[in-house]
Amino acid sequence: MIRIVCVIGIVVILCSVSGCAKKQEQSQNTLRSDVAVNVQPVEKLDEAGLKKLITERKGKLLFVNVWATWCAPCVEEFPDLVKLAQHYNGENVEVIAISADFPDEIDSKILPFLKKQQVPFKTYVGQFENQDSFINSLNIKWNGALPATFIYDAEGKQRFFTIGKSNFDRFKNEIEKVRGKT
Repeated sequence: MIRIVCVIGIVVILCSVSGCAKKQEQSQNTLRSDVAVNVQPVEKLDEAGLKKLITERKGKLLFVNVWATWCAPCVEEFPDLVKLAQHYNGENVEVIAISADFPDEIDSKILPFLKKQQVPFKTYVGQFENQDSFINSLNIKWNGALPATFIYDAEGKQRFFTIGKSNFDRFKNEIEKVRGKT
């Protein structure tokens, strides 16, 4: 009788350990998939680089969002940018972001934020001679407030500009207008 109880106890323990191991393995796999997100390196972007990005479209519409890690509305809006990039993946729409953080904050602030958000699109950090040249390179009517969003058509002509937090539906609607699909 004692042997039967011991055998049953061992089987219960083995089943429990086996179940825990599977849960732990599943948890580790989940973490691995989070780590597997390949966030692109953040590049510094100067005035010439921005002009080239805007003008050399190769038939693609350009969606530009200017944001910063310290800007609460920017942080709140970012999941919608990720969703937008995923929605237009493989289509003639290029989503990029330009961080208004300092270039020396790429490793300490920008990349950790991008990894947490699982950002699939290219992100830059502005490195302009001064803030006014950066602002005026995008739109002379822009006062520098964040977040700011700009949409350029396939020829590099700015077709949309807005300041402040927005959302996926509005962004998608504006892209579709520029594409001539609404």
